[in-house]
Amino acid sequence: MNTPVRIDPTSREFRRDSIAIYRHLLRTQPVTALDDGRYLLCGYHDVKRALTDLESFRRPTEASVARRRPGSMSEAFARNNMIGLNPPDNTRFRRAMARAFAPRRVEQLAPDMRKSCDALIDRMIESRECDFIHDFALPLPVAIICRMLDIPLADQHLFEHWSAALLAGLELSADPGEAERAETATANLYDYLDGIAAERRRHPGEDLISTLIEAANEEKISAQEVIWGAITLLVAGHETTTHLLGNGMLALIRDPGQMRLLRERPDLTVNAVEEFLRYDPSVYVLFRETSRDVTFGATAVPRGTFLILSLAAANRDPSVFADPDRLDITRENARQHLAFGAGFHLCLGQAVARLEGRIAFEMLMRRITTIELAREPTPRDGLMFKGNHEMPVRVL
Repeated sequence: MNTPVRIDPTSREFRRDSIAIYRHLLRTQPVTALDDGRYLLCGYHDVKRALTDLESFRRPTEASVARRRPGSMSEAFARNNMIGLNPPDNTRFRRAMARAFAPRRVEQLAPDMRKSCDALIDRMIESRECDFIHDFALPLPVAIICRMLDIPLADQHLFEHWSAALLAGLELSADPGEAERAETATANLYDYLDGIAAERRRHPGEDLISTLIEAANEEKISAQEVIWGAITLLVAGHETTTHLLGNGMLALIRDPGQMRLLRERPDLTVNAVEEFLRYDPSVYVLFRETSRDVTFGATAVPRGTFLILSLAAANRDPSVFADPDRLDITRENARQHLAFGAGFHLCLGQAVARLEGRIAFEMLMRRITTIELAREPTPRDGLMFKGNHEMPVRVL
């Protein structure tokens, strides 16, 4: 019998040492009944099943909405962001958003990515000491998303602040102050992008907002949902890519042999990005709710149960990944990771993130001879999103 254990994934103690706890649970109890009735899934195959079996598992949209103040902007975001929706609403959004992520459009971003990388690396080399997050990993994806939305790069500091506040408010561990700041940030984001959308209706372009407006009638996307779609891209896209870059660089710094190999073998960069995503993903957990009674091995889980799916644990399941706690940029099955989800709900922006990661690490390894920590990073304190607020480095 799966006896509830006294762990709280939202607690500071759990969040601080989650990888070690996940390692223990993978060995002893990969399906963990929590004492509040929720279940924590750690095993790769169980997590993948919950992500891909749309008949048995749903995104817990109503549970998310219930955590927000009725009538608030945060509640509206919970009801209208594509990442939290189930079909058919999710299907409408995906069809409209997918147009902006067609392979041709993604590849067109490559020159801007290279140009932005060059400028950021120039400044890093000139300063010799900098913060890898604030001086590279954060401004690069923000610049690309500004390009995708065709909004002024001069406003990027606003998006950095607003999206960081919104994401902090999404965490299960969010305190009242974080929730209130998220409310303000959501309202500011909505008003800003609503103004941009009004301009694009008069003067459409090739950007994502214009694409959503064009798709609105065909895909039955409302004017308000156009704005929520743009907010979802901005928030989900830049923060996760920031942590892909930051977590990947930190992993290389802590493993000089792997960094040396990547410098010597730039052909490994594509696979290295997959290994960074497996080894330390930007999103540690996702959430689902059972839509009918299910079993995981010998464990029966009733309909309506809230599930916490640990992508970080699944990506280190030794039944799938040999020696999973070791960074290995030559790992043959690195791409089997679940960092972008799986199945129907696979992240729409994964091609952009992969391209951005490849270009960034190719250029960093080629142009910077030495990069090392100036002091220990300041970790982001959350259950869902993982990375560092600050990562001071010295470069040569």
